Amino acid sequence: MSLWLLVDGIGGPVAWAHGDPDHPEVSQPIELWGPLVSELSSSSFAVHVGVIDKQARKATLVVDDAAVRRAPSQTPLRVVESSASAWHTLRIDGLLPGRRYRYQLSVEGLSPLAGEVTTAPPLGDSRPLLLAVFGDEQASPSNDSVSSKAIVQAVLAESPDLVIGTGDLVGQGDSEADWKELSKTHEPLWSQIWYLPALGNHELIGDGDGSFFRKLLPQAEKRFYSARYGFLQLIFLDGNRPSLPEQTQFLKDELTKSSSDPSVRARLVVLHQPPLSMGLHCGESRSMRTWMTLFEQHKVDAVLAGHDHAYERLERNGVPYFVTGGGGAKLYDRSPCGQPDEPALQRYESVHHYVMIELRPQADRVVISVRAQSPQGLPFDRVTLPIDRNPVGEIQTDPQGPPRRFHRGHLRYLLRHHGLQLGLALLFGVVIVAAWRYGRRRSS
Repeated sequence: MSLWLLVDGIGGPVAWAHGDPDHPEVSQPIELWGPLVSELSSSSFAVHVGVIDKQARKATLVVDDAAVRRAPSQTPLRVVESSASAWHTLRIDGLLPGRRYRYQLSVEGLSPLAGEVTTAPPLGDSRPLLLAVFGDEQASPSNDSVSSKAIVQAVLAESPDLVIGTGDLVGQGDSEADWKELSKTHEPLWSQIWYLPALGNHELIGDGDGSFFRKLLPQAEKRFYSARYGFLQLIFLDGNRPSLPEQTQFLKDELTKSSSDPSVRARLVVLHQPPLSMGLHCGESRSMRTWMTLFEQHKVDAVLAGHDHAYERLERNGVPYFVTGGGGAKLYDRSPCGQPDEPALQRYESVHHYVMIELRPQADRVVISVRAQSPQGLPFDRVTLPIDRNPVGEIQTDPQGPPRRFHRGHLRYLLRHHGLQLGLALLFGVVIVAAWRYGRRRSS
């Protein structure tokens, strides 16, 4: 896969990163949100882009077959134009399935960008699929993005068909600086591979409706949604709203439809907050009990989540659960979470990582292999689904559940993430107490 930047009036592409033409290093300041591949099917794709300075500009998308080098005098395969706006979604239709296309995106007054995209395979196609999964980058100028950059580059080198995000992309949803930091690391990936994210809780900090998340990533505009790629059905849930009746009905309808569709041979559910976890936050099984019952009834192949900053492999009643929250944020140690999380846990690793999922159709089933990988090291977990069954732990009947007890992990989290605030609060408290005592002595 390739992506390059063409600079207007300079006459040539920028230098490649470390001599690798597939992963160029773009050094000029970010002028655009994106571009990113926001839609993909066997006959079409869409490129979504926003202008950071919010000035309305026209945009043009030119597309050619990647296997054909067009002469300047020849007509492009497809051209789509968009009227002046701060945001554009440019869609190309009438393409061939499983074909590689080259595009050039021009936004009025800015440097044009170019990249390549492969359309999805047709329904019923039996070629293997490869997915990359990671989340909890919590991008911010104050957060070390070295791990996130390494993960993005490692994922690009894997050449996946799709990339799945498990949420908490930024530290704070209302921070433009955080979103810009995310764009620096993710734009090489977004611009070539269909990226499908779940909505995390950090996207809602200061932006309660996740409006910027949904504007930048229109594939997730509805907060919970489904996506199809070949024989694979993906269902994305908003783990911030597990009690929303229409969301549970959506899940039920999607699982019922896909169960009766012979062209769907594999189903994955993605959300941010994990139903089961032994990380800092523990699992959300009490509020997601109905969802978990539906996963079991419809034999979902796997549930993918983030939220806890670690890698976890868990299992309950025949359903595998994976937590992949090691995308760059500070890591969490394992916590004492009790039932039903503890009986479900099979593997816990506090490490920055991404997960690769390979799906290989066979005559009677789809073989699904999962590999957990450090970006600069060897795989540390491999498993083929279905995984071994665990003892079944009890789930609380109260959807709210009793409050989690405070444990060492929470203290470590507070010190690690909020040490400065805690220190200032303690200092302020000491000053208040000292002033009060001084006042008492003077009045006596």
